[in-house]
Amino acid sequence: MTYSLYLAHINDTHSHFEPTLVHFEVTINQEVYQVDAYCGGYARLATAVKQHHALATQNNSSSLFLHAGDSFQGSLYFSQFKGEANAHLLNLMSVDAMTIGNHEFDLGNAPVSKFVDQVNFPCLAGNMDLSQEDQQKHLPLAPHNNLYYYNNELAIANYLLKPLGDQQLAIVGITHDQMHNIGCPDADCHFLNAIETTQATVNHLKQQGINHIFILSHLGYDGDIALAKAVTGISVIVGGHSHTLTGEFDHLGLASTGNNGQWQNGCLILQAGKHAESIGLSCLHFDDNGKVIELEGGTQFLIDDNWQAKQNGQIVCNETRRLISDYLATAPGLLKCSDDQQISEIINQQYRPAVEQMKSQIVTKLSQPLRHSRMPNKEQPNGSEIAPLICQGFYQASAAKHPTDFALHNAGGVRVSLKAGPLSKADICGRLLPFEITLMSYLIKGEDLAMAIEGAINNATNNGLMGTGDGSFPYFYKLRYSYQAHKPLGQRVSQIQLEEEQGWQALQPQRVYRGVSSAYTLAGKEGYYALLNSWDHHDLELSMSDSFVTFASSKQYLV
Repeated sequence: MTYSLYLAHINDTHSHFEPTLVHFEVTINQEVYQVDAYCGGYARLATAVKQHHALATQNNSSSLFLHAGDSFQGSLYFSQFKGEANAHLLNLMSVDAMTIGNHEFDLGNAPVSKFVDQVNFPCLAGNMDLSQEDQQKHLPLAPHNNLYYYNNELAIANYLLKPLGDQQLAIVGITHDQMHNIGCPDADCHFLNAIETTQATVNHLKQQGINHIFILSHLGYDGDIALAKAVTGISVIVGGHSHTLTGEFDHLGLASTGNNGQWQNGCLILQAGKHAESIGLSCLHFDDNGKVIELEGGTQFLIDDNWQAKQNGQIVCNETRRLISDYLATAPGLLKCSDDQQISEIINQQYRPAVEQMKSQIVTKLSQPLRHSRMPNKEQPNGSEIAPLICQGFYQASAAKHPTDFALHNAGGVRVSLKAGPLSKADICGRLLPFEITLMSYLIKGEDLAMAIEGAINNATNNGLMGTGDGSFPYFYKLRYSYQAHKPLGQRVSQIQLEEEQGWQALQPQRVYRGVSSAYTLAGKEGYYALLNSWDHHDLELSMSDSFVTFASSKQYLV
């Protein structure tokens, strides 16, 4: 007997409620064209989900709509409304289940607890162990009935069951098991090994006679592959975290896994890109043993007629535009979709006015562009031009409350370069520093600060250890140093100096300094482990973007 399921899924939407500009490259009759189209947004997602559900009903099949995590952060809508707007809109879109991603924890556990309380669907994190959570603290997670976390009594993930014909389908949420390295969960919230937890849970489900098993994952595509290879018996992994397009998108000029990359060890792996630009829309056919025997559909970019085409920088003529229009109407991976009226009206009336107001607030002007590169390179030997100014904003915010020696920020916390001209509050909060993370002031010994600098650069350059990417590269205000990659571990950073009243002074290993960083960096993430030796932490009660808005607004021209 075969079983059919209509599956819709999204991931890493990052509060992108409105359509996002996507750049495609298409080839028609051996001619290459660049097509810029505004794709997705929550109103189009809602329409696509409704249409997919209607198809399921029409064909007397089950349907699911899943979110694989990272709904938080990434746009002005999160800066303004935190998770409240996310919960409101996702509720209206009838999500069946969502896995909690790492960015849900950027501000600790309390916003996650509020979000779980506000949504009307299950939130899954089956390898999250709350057995040591302080139940007296503000907004604990464990009391929520719609939160499916680790079951310590059975030593498995709590799971969700859905009907599939005369069978049951299990949905197991597995989030990133290195959460304390990439997110900011509370210290009493622990994350267990993803593979071990999944293996135990799949074994348990098989013993219950349940063969149709979905893992709703926030491990990233490589993590999903590792999971599928290690654990036999998973039907489908619906993933997130790495913003991967599974399937074939070469014809649109986009990087993707290819169709073969969707299968590992008999398990189908699905991921639908990022930023609500696209959605996975599939019909899956299973056998009795839970194995997918046929896949129809895949990820679709949701487009409308609002697109522009160029060739060699020139806008195409009407005849060519009609040719491209015909191509876009039939190309795999593209779906023309209208806005859901209810979702559109709620965004426009309840949430967009605050965002539009921020767009009209001009904070300062730039007389020249400021380029951002995460690390120094041939084009920018000194690295980012904007990150040191952001650090200066951090410093100004901290120095207003405590005598402060230096400011530090990681390169990955800065998201874009800036063009010359007016700089609005929306540019700063929505594009430059979109992650709503607070600033922390702290004390640290000179020797620990030196180790933090080296650890961050070692991590960014994969020098002597497996790093997490160049986003950890450090930038400073009132501190400079030399890094020599060829030297032994622990000896690569030298000539560290801090700017004091009497000029640049050498760092003293046993002297105590006061620094300011984001709460993310201070938590020892991505090579900054030595910052865990800091103490006397003070929450400055303002975000990274808040500090830069204040700093930049004091200047008629930032540069």
